[in-house]
Amino acid sequence: MGLEFKTVSHDADEAGVTIDNPKDLVGQLAIDKATSVPGELIIGSDLVVAQQNRVMGKPKDLQQAREFLKALSGKTHTVYCGVSVASKEKTVMSVAKSKVVMKPYDDKIIAAYIKKFHVLDKGGAYAIQFELPMFGSLVKSFKGGITTIIGLPLDYLENLLKEFGVKPKVNWRKQCKIETGYEY
Repeated sequence: MGLEFKTVSHDADEAGVTIDNPKDLVGQLAIDKATSVPGELIIGSDLVVAQQNRVMGKPKDLQQAREFLKALSGKTHTVYCGVSVASKEKTVMSVAKSKVVMKPYDDKIIAAYIKKFHVLDKGGAYAIQFELPMFGSLVKSFKGGITTIIGLPLDYLENLLKEFGVKPKVNWRKQCKIETGYEY
């Protein structure tokens, strides 16, 4: 978006939020993250993967990461990503979702993926932006915004920032295409 920013750690208690609905969960976590940091304008976001009735946030350990990836293999799931913008005066929030279809893959590919990439801070234990040249991506196809699946839905963020009088300085859709190879 061409905006200057500083990355800071939040103080939100992610484990303390126990909401079963994935859309409501990521919305609340995004708000909690944005409002836990004092500042002029703070952005918070959160992402989970939902498959049938199971919500997959960040795996607690590598065993759970393997379980998540095995459950996703060859199946469709939904990525929910909440984004919130907070100032001293107000807080706004929105939730985006995208559908993702995973390729079928075996335990060997899962082991290589986990060895190559840090998966413990990724909802569902994967990230679409990770590529394994020797195997190809785990993702077969998706419908929705690529930035939603990456973890910061820029179209939603752009609309929220407008409520604070902030507009992008560059064409982020064009930049997204250049950097990810995907049309937005």
